[in-house]
Amino acid sequence: MDCVKIEYDFNAYLMWGWDHPVPLSRTDDIIDSNGNQVLLFEGMDVRIYETDYDVFNRKDDLCADGIVIRNPERPADYSEFKWWFQINEFGAKHESDDPDFKLSTLSTSEKRNIIYEHMQRCMSLDKLRDTDKKGQMEFYIRALRQIDNGEL
Repeated sequence: MDCVKIEYDFNAYLMWGWDHPVPLSRTDDIIDSNGNQVLLFEGMDVRIYETDYDVFNRKDDLCADGIVIRNPERPADYSEFKWWFQINEFGAKHESDDPDFKLSTLSTSEKRNIIYEHMQRCMSLDKLRDTDKKGQMEFYIRALRQIDNGEL
């Protein structure tokens, strides 16, 4: 997603929940990840992120894409926030989960470990139907073959 990237504390979602907008800015502008002052507007595409690290201690930020919305009339304690962030239907993820993430910088064993980690995570999700898990496993097995063949 080609948009403004803004650092954000994802703990706000503990209070508001993933389905609800969260406070973003009290003013019409905000500082982006490059240190630039950016003017906010209704419907603006934004990626919020929080610094995080993977199991190899490499930077792998938690991120979510969505849009900027005006204050949706939240409780009085939050009325000073003019702009809020509405996450899109894809939710939060690590940047390495993004299809645009570049695997070329990783060794073969690191790539394999990431795939194994995703496989374990997928199998532990009770919400997924068995047919969905089977499809995901087939995808991961193809990815492992591509890694072994030097294609990924």
